[in-house]
Amino acid sequence: MKTAWFHQITSDLRTEMKILRWLLIRGEDLPKATAAWMFAELDGCLIAVDSRGMKFESGVHNRAIHLLLCDDGDGASGITKVVTDGELVDHIW
Repeated sequence: MKTAWFHQITSDLRTEMKILRWLLIRGEDLPKATAAWMFAELDGCLIAVDSRGMKFESGVHNRAIHLLLCDDGDGASGITKVVTDGELVDHIW
């Protein structure tokens, strides 16, 4: 299963997403990752967000997030799986 962190992608994001199973995004990178969560479904890529240490701001991007790792799951509606323990890669499928 191929995964990559959003902040480490230096080539064309859309091209990279087409070969990924999971794109992992740090909470602080979510505002910069609009293109990622907008095109994830078209590119066949699942999105996982690690927002530990910060408050998760619910929004339209919730519909594109399949896995959320956070300190507190309150307000994270519309996300397939919300977890509060372990590491992000421990919960991907």
